[in-house]
Amino acid sequence: MVSLVALVMVILLACGMPEAERFALSVESMEQVARTAGPGREADDKPRKVGLLEVAEIYRDGDLVYFKLGDFSGVDPYGYVWSPEGEPLDSPDDSATASFEHVQGFWYRWSESW
Repeated sequence: MVSLVALVMVILLACGMPEAERFALSVESMEQVARTAGPGREADDKPRKVGLLEVAEIYRDGDLVYFKLGDFSGVDPYGYVWSPEGEPLDSPDDSATASFEHVQGFWYRWSESW
């Protein structure tokens, strides 16, 4: 049975499963990472898999934990943010404009524009 589930997941990924579905199947893994994330950033030379999502960077900013999916050039980043204290707010001290859209539970889809 486990092999069948794995096979179906591989086929769906190969066919280009939409990001929203990959997020829904990854949310438990992401929450484990968010709950244990220390202060600062976790970045490697290459993206890291968390569940079914390829994450370029994970970092904590206060109570928020960001999972940056792209843009890998550093312009207009986007991804998901875990916010257990409620809807995140855009920081007036930042030169970028952040937007947050509630997805489920403590999770928000996040993007920034410069």
